[in-house]
Amino acid sequence: MTNGNDSQPISRRTVLEGAVAGGAIALTGCLSSDGGEAQTLRIASTWEPTIDPLDAGLILQRFGITESLVGVSHDIEPVPELSTDWTSDNSARHWEFSLREGVTFHDGTTMDADAVVRSLRRAVDSPAFADIPIEAVRATDDLTVTIETASPLVSLPAHLTRPKTAILSPAAYEDGTVSELIGTGPLKVESWEGSTIINAVRNEDYYGEVPTVESARYETITDDQTRRLKLENGDLEMARILSLSDVEPLRESDDIDVEAYQIPRCRFLVFDTTTMPFDEIPVRQAVNYAIDKETIVETVLEGVGKAAVGPFPASVERWHNPDLDGYTYDVDTARTLLSEAGWTNDSEGDVRTRDGTELSIEILAYNERPRLPLMGEILQRQLGAVGIDVKLSVFEYTTMMEQTKQDAFDCYLMSLSMLWYPDPERLSDMYHSEQSMLEHGYENQTVDTLLETARETMDYETRKEKYDEVQAITLRDAPTALLTYYTNVVGMSAGLDGYRPHPTESDYGVESITLSEE
Repeated sequence: MTNGNDSQPISRRTVLEGAVAGGAIALTGCLSSDGGEAQTLRIASTWEPTIDPLDAGLILQRFGITESLVGVSHDIEPVPELSTDWTSDNSARHWEFSLREGVTFHDGTTMDADAVVRSLRRAVDSPAFADIPIEAVRATDDLTVTIETASPLVSLPAHLTRPKTAILSPAAYEDGTVSELIGTGPLKVESWEGSTIINAVRNEDYYGEVPTVESARYETITDDQTRRLKLENGDLEMARILSLSDVEPLRESDDIDVEAYQIPRCRFLVFDTTTMPFDEIPVRQAVNYAIDKETIVETVLEGVGKAAVGPFPASVERWHNPDLDGYTYDVDTARTLLSEAGWTNDSEGDVRTRDGTELSIEILAYNERPRLPLMGEILQRQLGAVGIDVKLSVFEYTTMMEQTKQDAFDCYLMSLSMLWYPDPERLSDMYHSEQSMLEHGYENQTVDTLLETARETMDYETRKEKYDEVQAITLRDAPTALLTYYTNVVGMSAGLDGYRPHPTESDYGVESITLSEE
């Protein structure tokens, strides 16, 4: 089985065979050739990087310092990166990855199979890959890496896009830990400033599109308004994950451009399906009907966003199930379902009771995603309208998750990337009874079987049917209440050109960005 992908993303993910074969890659706007002042691309986001890809590798990948064997196209599919192609036997258990020739690490050493195997073994032995049945990783020859899995794993190339699988130079490690960040990407580290700033320079020996900018700076700024102010003051060329309220004001500025685009991230409620009242499907369905998602979009999201139907938005054409109707806002149906489940009230506005017990629940939320508590306030009012008394409790994320793991709870609000690796196997992380990262306790043997067999199914159409069925069943059983999709807001100086938003945010595309000369 080959990778079978015909997409052509415009980024370092693109296979630049024509340029490489010609022995040169055209560079536009080379800034140092005329002795002019070097230009620095300054980017700020909320996330703090670390030197080890196993700890916080996402920023290292997005910023263009590290790369993996497989990249992610703008069509959200696996594409060649440090490997040129891959094949599998009919069992999808024996995989061979052909490495790109002539790739050097930032320290000038050659990338070969031994170096790749060292990085991969470290990644697959980490807790992050505990549920991925990789049995062996070995070098077959200088430019071939073989991976064996204990069971069929069609999604293996997708898992090898994950930032933790970044390939580093052997010199990057000291006693098994990363002591120096030495990757293969279009940017290489020049210096760190504490744990919040990376200063980088372009990799002149990059095998692909060498960046036009001579240097780049990534800065962690957790406050939205601080990022916006630094952009407006000319201290940044790109400010990422800005507030939705910034979209219209920034669009009115002649000096700033704004990209607001949907990414496959979903906000949703997670029910504890093992305890009353959400151990009954009709009660969970009633909550879904009682939620007016459009009001949440218009108020909390300030009109910038979309109500969620299934876990994958329509923009994910390859895996979205177009036959899902979702839950419409229907308070009459919500009330009927609750009454049929035995939760009644004497008059509208009263809290429902059953056998002398009030229908009172607690919604947990975490403040690292500040719009989740705001959604919780809306849900308080909307569920109250159908006779459910709601208490909202807001915690730090780790505290909230500790509570859901240790104690019984009612429900909690969550924001989750649905395709942080480009494969619908992500649905196992949501709904498989043993593999789910959510604390809902949901068990459905049909769903488990569909997810397990889809993981081993090589034919796309058959896989699609299985994942479509999973989406339909879980929508009906409602272990979650899907609320809204996520819109990412990126502000840029008007002098920045060539940026193309990546739908999974796995790549800032720094090598394609140019800056106008002041």
